[in-house]
Amino acid sequence: MRVLRFLASSVLAALAATFGAHPAYAFCRTTTSQVPAGYDPTANGCWTQGTPLAWRTTELSYGVGAAASQQVSLADATRVADLAFSAWNAVTCPGGAPTVYAVDEGSLSWVPDGGSCAVSSDCSPGTHDVIVFDDEVWPYNDPANTLALTTVTYGVDDGAIFEAYIEINTTPPHQVTTQEPPPADSTAYDLQAILTHEAGHFFGLAHASDTNAVMYAYYVQGKIDLTSDDVSGFCTIYPPLSNPLTATGPAGCSSASSATARGVATGPLLVAVGLLAARHGRARRRRRTRG
Repeated sequence: MRVLRFLASSVLAALAATFGAHPAYAFCRTTTSQVPAGYDPTANGCWTQGTPLAWRTTELSYGVGAAASQQVSLADATRVADLAFSAWNAVTCPGGAPTVYAVDEGSLSWVPDGGSCAVSSDCSPGTHDVIVFDDEVWPYNDPANTLALTTVTYGVDDGAIFEAYIEINTTPPHQVTTQEPPPADSTAYDLQAILTHEAGHFFGLAHASDTNAVMYAYYVQGKIDLTSDDVSGFCTIYPPLSNPLTATGPAGCSSASSATARGVATGPLLVAVGLLAARHGRARRRRRTRG
């Protein structure tokens, strides 16, 4: 079983966008299949090729990097991360609770790296997700317009996720705020909205075509409450054992590429002045800022 690293980018828009009629099934799942360059799930629906990604473990863990940020203290960052993951933990599905939940492991000093894994069963670190802030340099493309990047490592053959890495772009001039709701006159980005969206990618959801959903590809300040579309996607991936659902919904809105036995999959998250369409790059999930 080969292993792939998935980096998903999420596009969040500062201004409202108007599209044509949305598919009836609005949530999308990330898959192991490469999404064609320029593919727009808003116009074309979810990308359904490949194997949908999902965790195979019931208890998932996360933690904030011990260094936190010059803008956000470790205590505040941890509090906001807990609120973001709690939104997903609180989901109730038809028939009971979902089959996964996330717990806070406390501050962390290591960075996930699935590079040494040969098969997904070899890669089961004690903590599944590390959240860090990049204060000095954003080491990826488009630093001016990217808010966050989630990297997910998974098995190529079975789509089993076993590791994730969320990076928040806090390089100047980006500013984030932990105040909820943010002050009306603030130009800082809403950290809880960013992390609630990124947590959805952590669980295996891709961008939704429902403009009201947390998993919609454009940033919206104060968007922290899951919609029925977000919940439907989560429950489709992790149905209660007492009432198993058939995961017949679309899977996609991501991309994957492989180099030898490993590769990267991406689905962007962008924001700009005016409407900015989602684009897919290398295996990364990005959030873009307002211009």
